[in-house]
Formats: sequence, C-alpha cells, structure tokens
Amino acid sequence: MNKIPKKITSQYLHNSGLYYLERFASSKKHFKKVMLRKVKRSCIYYKDQDYQKCAKMVSELADKFEKCGLLNDKNYTDSCVSSLRRKGLSRNAIIAKMQKKGINKELTIQAIERLDIDNHANKYDAEMVAALKLAKRRKIGPFYVGEDQNIKKSLGIFARAGFSYSTASKIFEISFDDEITY
Repeated sequence: MNKIPKKITSQYLHNSGLYYLERFASSKKHFKKVMLRKVKRSCIYYKDQDYQKCAKMVSELADKFEKCGLLNDKNYTDSCVSSLRRKGLSRNAIIAKMQKKGINKELTIQAIERLDIDNHANKYDAEMVAALKLAKRRKIGPFYVGEDQNIKKSLGIFARAGFSYSTASKIFEISFDDEITY
C-alpha cells in the first residue's frame, strides 16, 4: 500500500529536509535530487501544485542549508573519500563513485590527495594499501587460500576495482609470510 504524499509547502520541505539530513550525510546535488523526488510524487498526486514552483523551493532550501552549514560538499567529500579508502577502493573507483553522488572530479581528487598525504608517504603507497585491503577482502594475492590461484581472474578483480596493472601485479609479488602493513 502506497502512502499518500503530503502537499508541498516550504515548512514541509524544511522539516523533511532536516529529517533527511539527520539520518544521512549528503551532497547538495544529491539532497536536491532526493527532495525533488518527494516533490514529483506530491505533484503527481496533487494536480493543483506547480512542479516548477516546488522545485524552486527545493533549490532555495538547499541554498539555505548550505549557507547555515548543513550541506557542505567539501566535508561530505572528505568523509566519503576516507570511508571508501578504508574499504580499499582505488583512486579511480572513488572518483567514479563520487561523481555518481554529484561531487565534481576536482573536489574528489583534492580530498583523495589530502587523505593520502596525511596517511601515507606518497600516492603509490596509498594505492598499494588500498589494493592490499581489496586483496584481503576478496582473499586474493597474498591472502589466497588454496592450491593454484587464477592470476588472470584475480587481475580482473583489481582492474574492475580501478587499480592499474602495475599496482595489481605488485600485490602478487607479496608473500603471505611478508610483514604486511596497512
């Protein structure tokens, strides 16, 4: 059973926007996208509402939330990049994910570089650590348990995760007995 959408008012948008931001971190673009879905459902149900006027209210609300600090793309990008790096995602995969969330490439690259400088000696070390985390999670490379590892298949996993061939092949040079730090 579908819930009947509420009629769009500036107070309703404000309250539902606050409620959304209490539960989820969001970029400005993603916030607007979520709120516009709410507006669209309401405008379909209530034929007397003008979608363009409601969309303008959403845009004004997003600007208001950005001014008061509830929406901050830089902070959002920093926290997402940090989380994705901890999961073992490559630089390329992080950029792609963040672009899907509405964050521009330059802002994402800056966040990755700040994080990598803070935590690693250089970009290459940061990618190697991320690749090792992926290898551990997927049980490939030095973490493979079994007789013969299918190197081609494992390299494909790294490639789909956005790692370069040179980074992926270096992972296979590491032995499980080596001291692995990340």
